[in-house]
Amino acid sequence: MLWGVVCNAEGKTLYLNTGGASLWETDGANKFAIWHWQGSQSGAWSSWMTRVDGNVWKADVSDSSDKVIFCRFNNTASSPIWNSDMWNQTEDLMPGSNNLFTITGWGNGKSQGNWSVYGQGGGDNPGGGTDPVTPGDYATAVPSQCEDVILQAFYWKSNVNSGYGDTKWESLQNQVSEIGNYFTMVWLPPSAQASGISAGGLGYIPLIYSTQSCLMGKRAALDGLISSLHSKGVRVLADIVINHIGNGDGKCGDLKTQNFGTYGTFSPTKDWLTSNDEGGCGSSGNQDDGQHDANFSAARDWDHKNSNVQNMCKAYLKWMKNEVQYDGWRYDMVGGYHVSHINEYNTASKPYFSVMEYWVGDANELKTRIDEAGKNTFAFDFAAKYNVFRDGIYSKNYSKCVNGGLRGKGYSKYAVTFIDNHDTFNRGSDGEDVANKRDGSSINDGSLMRRCHAYLLSMPGVPCVFYPHWVQYKSDIQKLITARRKAGIHSESSVQEEAGNGYYRATIQGKYGSVKLMLGSAANDAAPAGYTQAVKGSDYAVYYTGNGPQGIESTPVENSRKNGEKFLKDGQLYIRLGENVYDVRGNKIN
Repeated sequence: MLWGVVCNAEGKTLYLNTGGASLWETDGANKFAIWHWQGSQSGAWSSWMTRVDGNVWKADVSDSSDKVIFCRFNNTASSPIWNSDMWNQTEDLMPGSNNLFTITGWGNGKSQGNWSVYGQGGGDNPGGGTDPVTPGDYATAVPSQCEDVILQAFYWKSNVNSGYGDTKWESLQNQVSEIGNYFTMVWLPPSAQASGISAGGLGYIPLIYSTQSCLMGKRAALDGLISSLHSKGVRVLADIVINHIGNGDGKCGDLKTQNFGTYGTFSPTKDWLTSNDEGGCGSSGNQDDGQHDANFSAARDWDHKNSNVQNMCKAYLKWMKNEVQYDGWRYDMVGGYHVSHINEYNTASKPYFSVMEYWVGDANELKTRIDEAGKNTFAFDFAAKYNVFRDGIYSKNYSKCVNGGLRGKGYSKYAVTFIDNHDTFNRGSDGEDVANKRDGSSINDGSLMRRCHAYLLSMPGVPCVFYPHWVQYKSDIQKLITARRKAGIHSESSVQEEAGNGYYRATIQGKYGSVKLMLGSAANDAAPAGYTQAVKGSDYAVYYTGNGPQGIESTPVENSRKNGEKFLKDGQLYIRLGENVYDVRGNKIN
């Protein structure tokens, strides 16, 4: 369960389709809540609703509530309450067996709409079952105002302990509870059977996509890990390696059959490969349409203009989602084929989330590639990695932090931000971790790393934390993620910032509050009034306001339940512990 909540009287999920910008999301409105009650009893407010997909928002209400009112609030409202901040409301509604209410008009004083059953995406288990996350079909692979935080749960040769512990499926299984307290998504390495020449134990030269057994573990262990992560509300990203394929002899023959059950069986031939592949296979296929990394010499390149290859990739992804239960995709090496294919494959498989690895540090080119992919995927923000972290924070040139990376192009909505990954992190030619920096961008200094994480976890975009960093800097990262959640920082949050000689300051606006980030000499500023300190150290400080629905104070709710005083107010249960008051979800409300 996310955030260690141990007492929850809110047991079912209701959904609201706002009608979009022409109805309840006009004026940029992004705060909605539900007043719910049973019979003639007093009512209670839900938490702020959170966006699920498109115009659909969700919130939990009590299992016993049989009447509800959906309400629209001023964006500046600090909490749902009956006052002038409430802009619009519906009539008293009775959901019955339905769970989705769609606004269809403004009405006469109270907005009109109709009930139905929510069927778009996995959401908070609308289809039943035991897992709070169930893979489902989504209209877009780019959630709006996305609040996710990703853990890259591996590093080079992490199938063995290379200094930070191994990340085999069974080892990660033992960490699920801790991971679920801080991350909402986990990126796993390729889980398909790989060629024997796949270096690093990570399977980046796949052999049989439909055999989910690799050096990290067998299929049963993978299934158990994914199920356990889902039970904690954590979605799982598969590493999709479809630029190229391995084979038994490293040449052109012995391309393996790919059997995806009801989704199709495929028997590739050499003509499914690009005609200019380095293997000299004599394919009658098309020229490689890669835009940056065409013609990968270590394996045979798929011809993504070939309809057989396209159908195979679509079947693979559908099978991975519906049979293996992955929620989304991390596309490897998409510079090796035209990024427009990403849109084709996402449209067919309808994942919750997609991010492509287009390894170019130019923000303009990344923006262009996102556009060419139909804006239907995130991209790793290599521009921010090199310009902000390497050339900015690492070099104390804080002017580089201003409008850095895709954010400077107005594309933070599509940015997965990161400091390091398995390819950039201290990796020598033999795959071992070494002191030299493989591409000149890996940062080793602990103090600099903490500054980088302060920036990473405060800014818009979707941050991705690298496993060795999680192991090394866990305390700071935990506090920073908690601050991000409490303030409700998301992929599209606005930023006010300034930089000067040796300093950087920023205020980042979230759904429930804001975060203040200070780097360099600005970290010596006095704590801002009304803000709580998240972290403070050498040349970095982060403060926050807000008490988002997934945030809790450090005092465990379990202790509060044992030692605190319970009381009712407006039909809602609260717990008083000392001078503090908590609701039953663990949120501190005073």
